[in-house]
Amino acid sequence: MKAAILSKYGKLPVYQDFPDPVVHKADETLIYPTASAIKQLDISKAAGTHYTKFDKLPSVVGTDGVGITDAGDRIYTMGITGMMAEKAIIKKKGGIIIPKGLDDGVAAAIPNTLVGSDLALMVKGGIKSGDCVFINGATGGTGAMAVQMAKIRGAKTVIVTGRDSKKLEYLKEIGADVTIDLKQDNDKLIKAIIESYKESPFDIILDYLWGQPAEAIMTSLLKVRLGSSITYISVGSLANNTANIPSQLLRSKEIQIVGSGIGSFPASVLQKYLQENLKMVYDLVNKEDIKFKTASFNLEEVSHAWTHSPSVLLINKHNF
Repeated sequence: MKAAILSKYGKLPVYQDFPDPVVHKADETLIYPTASAIKQLDISKAAGTHYTKFDKLPSVVGTDGVGITDAGDRIYTMGITGMMAEKAIIKKKGGIIIPKGLDDGVAAAIPNTLVGSDLALMVKGGIKSGDCVFINGATGGTGAMAVQMAKIRGAKTVIVTGRDSKKLEYLKEIGADVTIDLKQDNDKLIKAIIESYKESPFDIILDYLWGQPAEAIMTSLLKVRLGSSITYISVGSLANNTANIPSQLLRSKEIQIVGSGIGSFPASVLQKYLQENLKMVYDLVNKEDIKFKTASFNLEEVSHAWTHSPSVLLINKHNF
């Protein structure tokens, strides 16, 4: 079969021949993947920087995706073997049926954006109706999903930050109430955050950037009187892996700082979330009640696509 193969940690996966996977266990079966999203998890694992490793190299990459079962069902599922291949092994149970009309690539990309947005808001943030959600660095695909899911979950106000003015305008079209430009100098940025808080006190902060933007948020919170407690959720570190957090802030304000990522949830929590929520989101995207965009590449373009993540690899066509 053809597959995306990693031969050495730190190298790009390449498109080449690889032996077909062989099912050995009664609770496993073959699937024929049609699409698999290139996510930060996949990139980190291939780089050798993730806490999980491949059993051996060379190996097929791709942790999850969409595929066709022998019964003809089109499902989203996690792979036991790599999903960026013409064949993969999965568990017989646990796949989620994809509604007709939804693009394979879109269906493959949505779960990762939900883990970094809706799952974080629900499990880590305990989002409730009437909350104000502040999303730092919201101009990516996961941030756009976070804006929409926050509103679906009942948020009264959603405030977003970003550096791309066109994308900030797009976020207003899909639900953001206030946008803050991160390109302005630090003093103006802090003032803008303070003014936004005074207008709509934050209940949850969802942060994809960390680094200097997080420091500006922390400084802003030191300068205001909190109306209620804040849960600060670190989801990513696109600006920097480190940030200076003033201890005075944690001693003087009711703020809880938590992290949200695959490693911070038991597998059962993630599976339960997807089983209970993914079909609902699929249906909303299918009806265009949620706007979702993704870039797609053919499997043979994996080395190129790997440097353009987040994106989706399209594998087998529906010809089974």
